[in-house]
Amino acid sequence: MDTPQHLPPPSPSVRPPSLAIRPPSPAVRPPSLASTSPVNGDLRRTFLLPGEMAFVREPSMLSTLLGSCVAVAVFDPLRKWGGLNHFMVPNANGTRLAPGKCGDQAIAQLLNLARLAGSDLARCKARIYGGGAVVGALGSGAGDIGQRNIEQAYVSLEAAKIQVAGEDTGGSRGRKLDFDTGNGAIRCSLIEASAASQRRDDLARRKIRVLVVDDSATVRRVLVAAIAGDPRLEVVGEAEDAFQAREQILAEDPDVLCLDVIMPRLDGLAFLRKIMQFKPIPTVIVSTVAKTGSDLEGKLLAAGAVAVIDKESLAIHQGLSAARAVLLPILHRAASTIVQPLAPT
Repeated sequence: MDTPQHLPPPSPSVRPPSLAIRPPSPAVRPPSLASTSPVNGDLRRTFLLPGEMAFVREPSMLSTLLGSCVAVAVFDPLRKWGGLNHFMVPNANGTRLAPGKCGDQAIAQLLNLARLAGSDLARCKARIYGGGAVVGALGSGAGDIGQRNIEQAYVSLEAAKIQVAGEDTGGSRGRKLDFDTGNGAIRCSLIEASAASQRRDDLARRKIRVLVVDDSATVRRVLVAAIAGDPRLEVVGEAEDAFQAREQILAEDPDVLCLDVIMPRLDGLAFLRKIMQFKPIPTVIVSTVAKTGSDLEGKLLAAGAVAVIDKESLAIHQGLSAARAVLLPILHRAASTIVQPLAPT
């Protein structure tokens, strides 16, 4: 549930003339390019991208989206001024990132802006947000980057003798942040996990279940042996035609289908179209006839196949090394793919 969070109430004072201050750094957009729009009359909204920051002396709404990144909100409760940053990594060690994207420098810059605006840093309060273990669009780097960003925020604020009044950090989801600098209220909303991230989380806790469908017993043995070499994959069934495959799908509920094209009774393309209408499953085509750039390859991809592999590239008669090198990464990618139902034709 979204819950507004308030810093300690400020003492009554007369608000000084409005003034927005941003650091003279290429990491921060100039005012003419800032993503600013009116909110509720005179209140202005500024949306911050990674590496950007703002400190304002007028009532404003400072907003951002966070994954593994961290934002530090600074509020002057006496003057009712506030600022926000958004950094990606703890520090610049080994990187060429702009200062605003590195926590130690971004926090120092934000505090300097507060000081230049006329705030007494001794009375300013800070809150820390973000630092989730997030993958995908809101993630930014190694698996523990979020936790290290959080730790850097505490280290920098402690060194500057800034009181941390609260935090909303960690976890595995992103956050949407809205900071009303006129009263210090901060609304932090968790971003719902996407279907793809939920699927990745599910697969991370167990093996990926693969069903192998090919009319050749020899090819099936090779594919099964290649897949068995990966500890994160398991073959839950084999089928020599589409009708056996249908029964195996209902019985085993595989995560990925490894499917041939040339099969008796019903070919792989026709079967793919049927399952994509009624029970979409990430499918990797392994075939000798669906060559790269061919019309058939295009039809298979249009029908919902995640990838099409030429069997010749697997070199299945020369051992398992080549087959594993080509097949296994594609099966992993397919397993985390969300496939959409195919419209009936």
